[in-house]
Amino acid sequence: MLVYKYRNCAQRTWELLLNRKLFFATPAQLNDPLDSSIDIHAEYERAKELVHESDNHPDRRKSFLIFLLNSHRFKDPASGEPMGLNKALQHFIQSLGILSLSRNPTDALLWSHYAEGHSGICLGFDPDLLELDTFIKGDVEYAARPPYVDLFLKMTEELGEFVRPWEQHKYPDEQGDKFYTAQLSRLMRANLLVKSEKWKYEEEYRMITSRPGHRAFSPKALREVILGTRTHELDRETLANILRHPDYSHVKVRSVKQVPGTFEFGFVDSGG
Repeated sequence: MLVYKYRNCAQRTWELLLNRKLFFATPAQLNDPLDSSIDIHAEYERAKELVHESDNHPDRRKSFLIFLLNSHRFKDPASGEPMGLNKALQHFIQSLGILSLSRNPTDALLWSHYAEGHSGICLGFDPDLLELDTFIKGDVEYAARPPYVDLFLKMTEELGEFVRPWEQHKYPDEQGDKFYTAQLSRLMRANLLVKSEKWKYEEEYRMITSRPGHRAFSPKALREVILGTRTHELDRETLANILRHPDYSHVKVRSVKQVPGTFEFGFVDSGG
């Protein structure tokens, strides 16, 4: 199954195809100000308050456990001051590069929002052939609210399954390391791969790299180019000239068209 990048027919799009490079944005550059930017520590504090309110045990055991979730200390690279795991993770996430793609090449809103009112193009890539040095990739999940509070509460329960100092219970270091690694992974995926359900129509597929900027892709990863219903003839000619390169000889060209009797779009082959 392919993933798609909607583009306008501007110089940067032609450069993308000619230079064979895709741009990974920082979270701050994304069009949704909440995307990958929800305050993890503030959500942790909300979860901690819920635990404090419901923790009726004389030893305040759950309050102790949720405290441990943020007990690792790191140095703030700007101030040198110590900070907890949540803030350190937030800082790290803000330095990553994000490539946003879609599973859906025929959505009217995507064509309108990201392909200059249906006058642009849509690039179809094989994600398995996009060798972009990513360390997280996958489909975005859509939710009514951020998942952190539920996640922190769940991790508190899981931590209590093996951290029980009140019973003089000891656990292997490997078990603690495994939990810590899983904690980092779950929080990162919650931050990077969960968005508001208002964006569900995008059917986003996302790739994450260790830093923002351009990444070169193999021309074999580009499998098709789809033309919009309003793509200008001059832009069609420019695209055709670029795709004449032998490295793009395999690329299929199609156009979207209205499906009669509906508000939906389908395809028609355009050569290539």
